[in-house]
This record gives sequence, C-alpha cells and structure tokens, in this order.
Amino acid sequence: MFFFLTNLFILPSFQFIYPKISIIIPIYNVNIYLKECLESIINQTLKEIEIICVNDGSTDNSLKIIKKYSYDNRIIIIDKSNSGYGDSMNHGFEFASGKYFGIVESDDFVDIHMFEYLSKFTKKGNIDMIRSNFYLYWEDKEKEIVNFNIIKPFYNKIINPIEFPQIFFIRPSIWSAIYKKEFLIQNHIKFLPTPGASYQDTSFFYKTLFKSKRLLNINKAFYYYRQTNLNSSMNDNTFKKALFIHKELFEIEKYIKKDSKLFLKNKKSFNTKKLLTLLWNFNRVDNKKEYYKILYEEIYEILKTENYFKEYFNNFELNFFSYLIDYKKEIAYDIYINSQFYDKINPKISIIIPIYNSEKYLEECLNSLIYQTFKNFEIICINDGSTDNSFKILKKFEKLDERFHIFSQVNKGPGIARNIGIKKSKGEYLLFLDSDDIFKNTMIEDMYANIKNYDSEIVVCNSNNFEIKNENEKIFYKKNYIFFDDKIINKTFQSLDVKKDFFNLFIWWPWDKLFNKKYIKNLGIEYQNLKSSEDLFFIASAVIAAKKITFLNKILINHRVGLKTSVSNTREKSWDNFYYALKKLKSFIKEKGLYKRFKQDFINYVASFSLWNLETINGNCFCFLYNKLRKSWLKEFGVTKYNKRYFYDLKIYKKIKYILKTDLKQIVHQNEMNENYENINYLKKINCFQKVIIPCFNIENKFKLKILYNIFLYIKF
Repeated sequence: MFFFLTNLFILPSFQFIYPKISIIIPIYNVNIYLKECLESIINQTLKEIEIICVNDGSTDNSLKIIKKYSYDNRIIIIDKSNSGYGDSMNHGFEFASGKYFGIVESDDFVDIHMFEYLSKFTKKGNIDMIRSNFYLYWEDKEKEIVNFNIIKPFYNKIINPIEFPQIFFIRPSIWSAIYKKEFLIQNHIKFLPTPGASYQDTSFFYKTLFKSKRLLNINKAFYYYRQTNLNSSMNDNTFKKALFIHKELFEIEKYIKKDSKLFLKNKKSFNTKKLLTLLWNFNRVDNKKEYYKILYEEIYEILKTENYFKEYFNNFELNFFSYLIDYKKEIAYDIYINSQFYDKINPKISIIIPIYNSEKYLEECLNSLIYQTFKNFEIICINDGSTDNSFKILKKFEKLDERFHIFSQVNKGPGIARNIGIKKSKGEYLLFLDSDDIFKNTMIEDMYANIKNYDSEIVVCNSNNFEIKNENEKIFYKKNYIFFDDKIINKTFQSLDVKKDFFNLFIWWPWDKLFNKKYIKNLGIEYQNLKSSEDLFFIASAVIAAKKITFLNKILINHRVGLKTSVSNTREKSWDNFYYALKKLKSFIKEKGLYKRFKQDFINYVASFSLWNLETINGNCFCFLYNKLRKSWLKEFGVTKYNKRYFYDLKIYKKIKYILKTDLKQIVHQNEMNENYENINYLKKINCFQKVIIPCFNIENKFKLKILYNIFLYIKF
C-alpha cells in the first residue's frame, strides 16, 4: 500500500525499532544492475539495517524490481518524480532512522560483510565518519583495489581531518563510508539538490571532512564501484555536465566561509582541492576550448597568490600553472592540449636529426625525445649512409612510436640531411638536434611555450656539456654558450640591438635553437653542402635577419663532447669548409644591407674563427690552412687592413700579425733564438726531429709551439 506525501509515494514496511545503519540507494534507470545491488545489501551479515530505496522517476523497470524485494520488511520504497541525485539523497536521509547511514549507488554492489565490519567501529566512541577503501569493478577483468596512499599514515586511527590537508584531496567516494546521522544534522550537511546535475557527492564529501572532529579510515575494501555503466554520470563528459562541478565548489566555499576560523585554517586545502578538481574536469570535458575560459577565471587568483599545496601536482601541471601566470592566456591552453596527444596531420614541431654511425648513443638520444612532456611533434631521422647499426635502431623506434619518420641517403653530410628533413617536415616549428645528445623531458614544451608566447622567429635555450669517463660514468659540467647580458632574457630582441661583437652572441650550431618554419621558408636559406661548418651560414643568417629572438634561460640540453668521431674532431678532411661558410655568410649580410652595420663584428669573427679552425687541426691540413690564411684568405675578408684598435681581443690580433709576417719554412731556418730545453723535449717526440736544426726556438706561447709542432711533424726538408 502506498502513501501520498507531496510528490512522494512511500511503501511502508516493518522496521527494526532502532536499526544500526540506514542504507540509502538512489535509483534511476538501472534495471540491468539493480538486482545485484539489492541482493548484496539484503544479504548483509549485519541484519539490523534498514534499506531505503529512492526511485527517482525511473522510466525503465527499476521500480518493479524494487517491489519484488518488498517481501523484506527492512525495505522502504520512496517513489518520486525525477529531481536528481542530490534531492533523492536528501529525501532518503529524512526517512532514515538509523544512528548511522550509508550509501550504495544502484549500479554498484558491496561485500556482504561491509556494514557489519564498519559498524564494529561505532562502539569506539563518538565517531563522525568511518571510511573504507573500495574496488574499481569491471565485468570482464579483475577488480582493482583503490588505496588512498596519501592518507596511509592515518589508517586505523581516529583523526581530525582539518589538521591533515591531504585528507581533503582523496577521491570523494562517499559510498564507501558510514556517517553518524546526528553529526550531519548538527552541522546542516546535505546534498546540493540541483536537478539534472552531476558530481553532487563533491560538496557533501568536503563538508563532512570540514566539520568532522573524529574520522576513522579503514584500510580494507568492501565496495565495488562499477566502471562499465555507460549511463553513469562519470562517463558523461559534456560541457553542460562539466559546469555542475563549479556549482559544487561554490557550495563548498559558501559553506566553509560560515566558520571563519576554520575557513582560514582550511583555505589552502580548499584551493588545492579546487585546482585538483577543475584540472580533472578539464581533462574529461569534450569542449576543452570553451571550458578553458571558465577554468582560467576560476583558478587564476589562486595561482597568482600561490596559496595552494604544490606537492600534490606533477611537474607538467605546475608548468601549466606557471604558463597561466607568466604567459598569455591562450599559450597555456595551447601547451596543455599539445601535451596530450600527437596530431599526425598537424604536428606543432618537426624535429630533424641527421644520423651517421651513432649506434652507441642513438637509443639514449631518441628515448629522451619519446618521453617529452609535450607530445605533438614528429621526429624526422635522416640516415646519412651509416655503416653501423644506426638504421636498425631507427627502424625499431619507427615501429615503437608513430611520430618517427625514417629516411635514408648515401653519405652527403649533415647539411644535406637537414635540408631533406625541412622538405619532409609538417610542423610549424623546426628543431635540429644531434644524434648523440640527450634532452631534458620538458625541452620541447619549454621552447614551444616561449616561442609562442613571444611570437618569436627563434628561441635559444641553454645547455650543459657532458662526457663519459670510466666507461659508463657521465660527467656533467656547465658551459656558457650564450654571451649577452641579462637585460634581454625573456624579452624579444633582434641583431641590431646587440651593440658590439654580434657574432660572439651564440655558438652557431643548430641544436639549442627552435625556428619558426614560415620564417625560414620566407628567408629562403638552406644548409650548405659541406662536411663541417655546414650550419654556420644557416644559423647565423637566420639570427642576424630575425626581428624577434628570445633567449630561454633554462638548461634543456646535455651536449655530448669528447667523441673522436664527431665532425668537430675530424675536420682534417674538411679543413677549408669554414672559409666557404664565411664567404656565403658575408654575401648574405651584404644582400640584406646589414654589412656596414656589422662589418667590424664580422671581421673580428673571421679572425677568431679562422684561428680556432687552425688551432684545432693537425697534419698537412694545418700547414695548408696556415698558408691559405697568410697568403690570401685573411686579406680577402679584410682582416689585414686594420690595426690592433679595430680588434676586440688583442691576443687574436697578435696571432694574426704573427701569421701574416711569418713563413712556415722560414721559421725552421731562423736559428736565431736561444735553446729551450722544454721545447726540445717536446719536439723530440716528433719522428723528423733529427732533420731540424738545433738549437731549437725559445717560443713561449702555446700558439707558436703549435705551429712548430706541425712544421716539424709534416714539412719535408
């Protein structure tokens, strides 16, 4: 027989005069799962319970199923028109007569020992809540227990939640607990009765923790939380549903502000909970772009004041927060989205890596790219005629990760390889890396965020050097490759802003620079077909012509040094390549009308770069280069026209003057200096020393000694 009460129909039944626990079951269109749910409750080992079934206007057979179980005199059926989860729970709570009450959602089920086990702890004293763990449940695979690791120290202890902020950050799971009814009534804790809403456990959960003085967490699971109900609110990720969680957060804030002392103590916890909840919501919602606008407004002030617990967020999330504060609003969104997935049609960045016999270091290099926090990039690997296992390693990575694209050519050098990579690239930005370096996992994210925020054509980052000592031991050390003052850090600048010595601004290699592809295409430059110094023209031209460059003062790259097989250590085969690079660079600067402005800088760079090339090679090529510089190249570039005042470094000027006035063979026959035993001992190591006229030459500086070494070793008399 039914009663009519406002819009409620109530089927009365015999009840225990004092049930220990009232179990409320909110029900809406769950006929598939309802039988399993009800039987798990009816068969509880604790018999002194009442079972309040609140049918929220179901349009399927749910009500019929409930009635079939009405033979159990512990069941109360409330049948009402649809008004939502929160309102249904409040109605059930009003009819509950137990000292404690629990919740079982109608598509879930529980272990038959659950309520007997939890009720034992009600005898320990005036406990407001007793919470347990739960299982995630799928019909087709093993259940998975959910332990709350962040509250592990508090299991099986009675605590005051307000003293332990981490308690507030666990999953709401209001149904894996029992609550003292008197505690809820005294603190005016109810569900937010929003029709058609979701997430209505959010505010209820937080209010109970906020007001509880005695909470007991049990490290044991009983509740089976079903993951496969497609109609569950947890599977509804629509924008409309996502907004309901904001109402829940607003309700929490309104509630906790009523107790000003507790609110001040709990504010940092609330802010943290709000951030965690809204990030979770943002990850789920279908229309992220629209939701982001709301998210930004909700969390900006919290992030600005930094009044939250940072230790509960991972590095990616903290980076996202920093972008929200430091960069334009849309940049943070861009980074967040492109860190989630790879878009094979529109990757944001094309990473181009020329590979030649890199098998020893290639896997470590590529692994440091696979695990980047930013995901939306492609990796174009150009196998430049490798004769080792490099190509096999590349094919393995291509199978492993769809972002890899492998191309091969006969050995033509890194310049041609990079040009092929540019032609194959789909990204908006270009990053040229070396196959023996390793990269910080936020490298791409940090560089992309910077170039987008400042709308730059080029961004340059900092790096470390490292080398291998004692087989596997890595030795890292900082090496400054950026040479300008702090005034332009995190600001855009151009070459004309550099007042002096522009060509000493960077090292002109590509791997620490991210380029806007459209800018490079419009500039019409390519890497030169050279075996060494192939990057000088491309990089220096791109930088000198750019209108917007930024320097990101973060160490994002570990650059491997000390390899005997690296291009920089095998330049004897390409000793003259730097000359062709300088020659083309000079033509480009003139073409852009910038030579007059940078003439002194360029001539100083020609002098220093020529000397560097001379001092870092040995053999016949040393003598060839020495003679070329002395007889024609220095003059061709205008280095010989100027006195010492024109040069930024007096040591370089002196070395240049020495080369210009000193013929190599003339040095051998001078015999005008006093004997120097240290030099004799050094020169005795050379096979052809007996052909050299003794006494030796008292040359004190290393540069001249370097010249002597190469003369005595390679000139035939």
